Amino acid sequence: MRMTSLSGTLLLLVVFGHTFNAAAQAPGTFTPTGNMTTARYGHTATVLLNGKVLITGSSDRQASAELYDPFTGTFTATGNMTSTRSVPSATLLPDGRVLIAGGYNLGTAELYDPATGTFTATGNMVTTQHGHRATLLNNGKVLIAGGGSSCPNNNDGCVIVDRPEIYDPATGAFTATGDYADTSGDLWFETYGLVGASTTVLPNGKVLIASEPTAELYDPATGTFELTGQMTRGRSDRQPGWAIGGTATLLPNGKVLLAGGNIFEMSYLAEAELYDPSTGTFTAIGSMNKAREAQTATLLPDGTVLIAGGQGWDAIDGRCCYQTGSRTDAELYDPSSGAFTSINSMNVRRLWHVATLLNDGRVLITGGVGSSGSIDTAELYLPSVVVPAPVVTSIQFDRTTVVAGTSYSVNVSGSNLTPQTFFDVRFAAPGSNASEFVLNWQRGLSASHPIPIGIEAGRWTINGVRAHEIETDHTGSFMPVAATITVSP
Repeated sequence: MRMTSLSGTLLLLVVFGHTFNAAAQAPGTFTPTGNMTTARYGHTATVLLNGKVLITGSSDRQASAELYDPFTGTFTATGNMTSTRSVPSATLLPDGRVLIAGGYNLGTAELYDPATGTFTATGNMVTTQHGHRATLLNNGKVLIAGGGSSCPNNNDGCVIVDRPEIYDPATGAFTATGDYADTSGDLWFETYGLVGASTTVLPNGKVLIASEPTAELYDPATGTFELTGQMTRGRSDRQPGWAIGGTATLLPNGKVLLAGGNIFEMSYLAEAELYDPSTGTFTAIGSMNKAREAQTATLLPDGTVLIAGGQGWDAIDGRCCYQTGSRTDAELYDPSSGAFTSINSMNVRRLWHVATLLNDGRVLITGGVGSSGSIDTAELYLPSVVVPAPVVTSIQFDRTTVVAGTSYSVNVSGSNLTPQTFFDVRFAAPGSNASEFVLNWQRGLSASHPIPIGIEAGRWTINGVRAHEIETDHTGSFMPVAATITVSP
């Protein structure tokens, strides 16, 4: 039986790291920070629980890794990966380690342990994949989807779609999951399919997988895919090819913003659209100010989306078009107005770079392809409105055991929390290693929870918590905790 409330008397220290202070920088601007130890593009950047950023891999196949320290603004080398990797994925796991998976012609995976600064091999993937998306599900497992392997003889860099799989941190193993819903068997899908698709965890726990014009939903509860509404962008451009370089961003209102990309290197897109999970439909909205591919889109704490860099086509002297190469320009999308607004430009031209939201609200922009190849520079964007992230430091329950039919109280403490803060929790039922989650489990720092009659007796384990100020905003990640409570019948 699914647990709807939890209890106990425990003090839980959640390792969120320190709260950072933004450096002296004009709001709404990009400012250079320290350079990476090596030039990279198509790399990964993962915020660790201590607030530092782990940088791994590159499209030019590197095994080196480094850490960015927001306090000092410097990059330092950390342990090398066990393999050289081009276009791998990196996923922060519930226990604070980072899963590095796949890459060009690779089906291996490894784990980075921040405590030791070392990489250790873990189970191999079911298939060799690169260009995939690794998505941490609300149950703590990782979905690998949207990837592929090289076509025979590497014909024109094409790829053959590979099948989705799941990584379970509890076992260290990858297993196949249900196949994509679009299994028409035609040459287009078998060759290109959902390669390069974006993946987004929706508030209900399902995953939106979108690749113009096809979109599907993955249900972790059943391990199956189903088709959802078709996208509005690129329908007339559907060729023997696939859409790459676009972005998908979960907004605080639960909708998903999809913007830009290109259709098989033929048509750079400025169009944007919104996916509404409640209706399963896509709706076209206003276009970006520039057509972009390989840009970044970062949800800022105030709910706006920072879109930066990329490449595309521009008109000159009234004629269309010429290719600009990598861009410096940036813009903001405001969900409240539905408008895209140009803002200050980056200091360096970038495409296939990485943008990472830091714990202090700034955005770290690293690497990419510049005017003359891959680059090692980095810069920081300071939003005009800086909203500090809510941080939970402890959860205290008023008892260690609770009887069904009674109630219990819970107190939450931390920084940047208010009486209006909502808390989502992730938990495991007695005798189960599988995790479930409850959205908006509690509002405010103190609350009383009833335990329903008939709830399963035994030991319940809380293993994650997420704090947010807006009821519909489930864009953040569950942060690890370790708490147990016994329910008596």
